[in-house]
Amino acid sequence: MDNLKDKIDTWIFDLDNTLYSADSGIFQQVHQLMGKFVSKHLDINIEEAKKIQRKYYKEHGTTLRGMMDNHGIDPDFFLSEVHKLDYSIVDANVKLNKQLQELKGKKIIYTNANMQHTLDILNRLNLSNFFDEIFDIKMANYIPKPEIKPYQNIIKKYNLNPNSSVMFDDIAKNLVPAKKVGFTSVWIDAGYENFSDDINASKKYLDYKTSNLLFFLEKVNKGNI
Repeated sequence: MDNLKDKIDTWIFDLDNTLYSADSGIFQQVHQLMGKFVSKHLDINIEEAKKIQRKYYKEHGTTLRGMMDNHGIDPDFFLSEVHKLDYSIVDANVKLNKQLQELKGKKIIYTNANMQHTLDILNRLNLSNFFDEIFDIKMANYIPKPEIKPYQNIIKKYNLNPNSSVMFDDIAKNLVPAKKVGFTSVWIDAGYENFSDDINASKKYLDYKTSNLLFFLEKVNKGNI
């Protein structure tokens, strides 16, 4: 059986909590700002807002989609508000960057975040202008992972061969449609206990699992995976 390095010519990466550590604190900032946004725009207290935030995430894939579908929120305004972040807490991982650069083929970011957030994070990671393509939530017509349509659109837009493409994501359920369209799937296990139901339901769609992207890519580049 061929190893991944020989088999794959397109490497698709989620951004947040995948290309940098989930312990960075960025996700926590976004979560907090989303709660404040929901509270303010629905005129409810923060406890109720957090319940709705979780409910929409579960039912719609993102809080944004729930706010759009149920309350007609402008997506660009929402995204600009919830990404007013302190990006200084994210730093480049020199060793990981080296492994990314050794991968042969096209590199794509596929994120449920917006373009400006993606560019701000990549700047902090010293990966500006590294990726060949960035497919953000706006390019997905605000249809979030794990709905399958954007995955199909990525294949068409970038003329990808799914059988030689691999996708990395920290949310297991986002890899279910990836596997269904033919991608090899790699789950970055960041230890989310509250997603255990999603993880159990997604297991049969996960080709590989790792808790450390750097170590995984080192093995790939050595031909050991």
